[in-house]
Amino acid sequence: MFEYLKSYLLYGNQFCGVEHTTNNDEPIIYASVLKKTKKAVDISEVFTLPSIKDLTERLSKKQHVFLIVNNDHVLTKTIKSEQTDDLKLVNKAFPNINASDFYYEILKQDTNYFVSICRQSYVDGLIESYTENGLYILNFSLGNSILTNIIKYIDDPIIFTSNTAIANNNGFITSIDFNSTIQKEQYNINGLTTLNSHVLSLSGALSPILNSYQSVVNYKNQRNNLASTYKQIRFFNQFFKISLIFILGVLLVNFLFFNFYFEKVEALNETSQINQAAKEKIVKLNETVSKLQKTTDDMLKSSSSKSSFYINTIVNSLPESILLSEINYQPLEKKIKKDKTILLRKNTIIVSGDSNSSLLYSEWISTLENMDWVNNIEVLDYSDVKTTVSHFSIKINMTDD
Repeated sequence: MFEYLKSYLLYGNQFCGVEHTTNNDEPIIYASVLKKTKKAVDISEVFTLPSIKDLTERLSKKQHVFLIVNNDHVLTKTIKSEQTDDLKLVNKAFPNINASDFYYEILKQDTNYFVSICRQSYVDGLIESYTENGLYILNFSLGNSILTNIIKYIDDPIIFTSNTAIANNNGFITSIDFNSTIQKEQYNINGLTTLNSHVLSLSGALSPILNSYQSVVNYKNQRNNLASTYKQIRFFNQFFKISLIFILGVLLVNFLFFNFYFEKVEALNETSQINQAAKEKIVKLNETVSKLQKTTDDMLKSSSSKSSFYINTIVNSLPESILLSEINYQPLEKKIKKDKTILLRKNTIIVSGDSNSSLLYSEWISTLENMDWVNNIEVLDYSDVKTTVSHFSIKINMTDD
């Protein structure tokens, strides 16, 4: 949850990759837009457009974009070398260039190095055009190198992009062959289905999500500046929205509190009037309750005296083999309910317990039956709990008072 919230605050839930290439010698833009949720990433839209201006009409304002430059302004060569220094690799691939005028990207694949270069002025001009049109480049890549971001999800030995056929050997690129007439192919990339014309833009859109693409470049500072600029703009926009929501929230809470307490005051005024009108009734009811309370206390004292006598008599008659668990004097006929008369089983005592001697239990019952205040005894329950212990429950019906 925290990672999703952090990603949303930094990038939102839409990720866009854009490839600048050519089709029949005409400039063309392939774009893929992904929508990220907590549990999945889905392709939201794909575009094929002629210009950046057309693209801005299809994307959200201030959308971040991963740019892939893959047209005739980019040169790519494959070399084998024991050198690891990036400048030496660039000079070996392109001996006569001034490296300071170019952006380069070096992709190492097993024993091969794929070196792509493009003039800085051209790339910077593209980035500036995006900014002028309200879109922000988050990062960029040259040629077809970005394919390594998703190549592990494709099993085909030959992978076609918008303008190349790339040999795939267990997730490693072994060759890149340029061809202006590429057949249409469809790929399923870990559940995301796309055409070969949009496979690079999809890979670029996935780059901020996967965060696994690695290549050697000489534009790290430029890339960091682009990311920093976008994050500052994103932070400002989010801060502005959150501040506005906070202010509106405070105003709403203030209104709700005012309304709540205003209604409370009105309710208290009404209650005060009702209480004033009911005061006389309450005084009369108190007098009635006092009289009833006195009568009840007198009855309870009398009942308590009788119950004590009966309970003492029963307890004193117990043999050692019987252990009582309940004596219920005048039990309730029904459960107590509001506004209903409380009904008692008068002249009745319920006695429950355990006995380990049936003989002594029978003698004890006989003893109780012979008492002058006992009318009769009903056995409600007699069952074995253990081999030597039985549970019983009896009802003693007493003679009328």
